[in-house]
Amino acid sequence: MSRAAIELINVEKVYEEGTPAEVHALRGIDLVVNKGEFIAIMGPSGSGKTTLLNIIGTMDKPTRGRVIIDGEDVTDYSDAQLAHIRREKIGFVFQFFNLITTLTALENVMLPMLLTGKYSEKEAKEKAFDLLTLVGLRERANHKPRELSGGEQQRVAIARALANHPAFVLMDEPTGSLDTVTGSRIMSLCRVLNEKFGQTFIVVTHNPGVAKAAKKIYHIRDGKLYKTPPEDLMKYTWTPSVGEKNEIMRVYIRILRQELNSLKRRLASGQISDAEYRMIKQRILQDLELIRRGIEK
Repeated sequence: MSRAAIELINVEKVYEEGTPAEVHALRGIDLVVNKGEFIAIMGPSGSGKTTLLNIIGTMDKPTRGRVIIDGEDVTDYSDAQLAHIRREKIGFVFQFFNLITTLTALENVMLPMLLTGKYSEKEAKEKAFDLLTLVGLRERANHKPRELSGGEQQRVAIARALANHPAFVLMDEPTGSLDTVTGSRIMSLCRVLNEKFGQTFIVVTHNPGVAKAAKKIYHIRDGKLYKTPPEDLMKYTWTPSVGEKNEIMRVYIRILRQELNSLKRRLASGQISDAEYRMIKQRILQDLELIRRGIEK
């Protein structure tokens, strides 16, 4: 089985092709992101970084080239097939939040779980509360987006992206609306999820501090991707504290225990087979053991 979580092969994106308004947003992009990697893509406004993220996240299609996600070539998938990929495998954090304004923060985080049919309302609610705790918003769970600051809305969006334990989390300027302290907390969270659980992250940003949280940094300019970032980017340091890591790990233990309870209910109701139950249970137990060993004294 391929180790690649995401692979782009000679991807191009051209808007208004063949017209006087033709724009080449992406030019011959080749990119392989292996499972468990944490990469950042840096570039100024208009460089093509958001277009690239949208194609990786199946929110847009390339004009030419291939897009392969978790071993599946999704380039020619129908809209319905792409919706399934996004729901099951991708957590997307938009630059401008995209929360449902009529729902509370808690309901926004619950919604993607309920749409999969894998969680009862009680299970989704419990997990959503814990995810909001991870991003420091448990006490704001019953507030609607209009009652939250921009930074708070972005943290809700990040909790929502993590709701279905996605294979990939794609983030577009995730700390753009956050103060320095909150931004540090969010990137620390992402780093721990990557290091302890192998969560794949791709972050696009213009902020060197955010990019430095990643383990590999690419630079995009005029639609072309480069492996060597600007030299001054490497001077920035970003290290989450032990206390911050441990807090995240303890909450994640609760989340995984909830996953086990949900799994037992789905087996009892006939939603999954014995083989599926054993396979998923083994993965969850392995994650729990990794967390217990990883909590620092």
